[in-house]
Amino acid sequence: MKLSNRIKSAIVVSALVLSASSTAAMAVDASTQAGQAQYQTQVTAFKASIATYKASKAAIKATFATTKASAIATKNAAITAAGTDETKIDAAKLAFKTAMDSAKSTRDAGIAQLGVKPTKPVRPVS
Repeated sequence: MKLSNRIKSAIVVSALVLSASSTAAMAVDASTQAGQAQYQTQVTAFKASIATYKASKAAIKATFATTKASAIATKNAAITAAGTDETKIDAAKLAFKTAMDSAKSTRDAGIAQLGVKPTKPVRPVS
């Protein structure tokens, strides 16, 4: 009879322990699911912001390339229009330098306005 009461006590204690651990597991699972949902929201926002960032940066690069090509054309036009060799060289250098300075300042202003590159969110620990 004594053994039977001990077995009953062990069963009750085991049931209580299992019940408490399953309740804790459910709380951890809900917390994990909330963390995963928040992570998915952050990933979606990151994908949108990185796409915008890359498109803006590509536009800045394209504008710079166009402006650089224009500077080269300006330099070539200055060489063609100049009279003497010395005048051609000086005019070409000045025209090219001015055009490239303008292109660089426009590019740098665009990059500064673009801001910091978005960072990928950190995956929550399961």
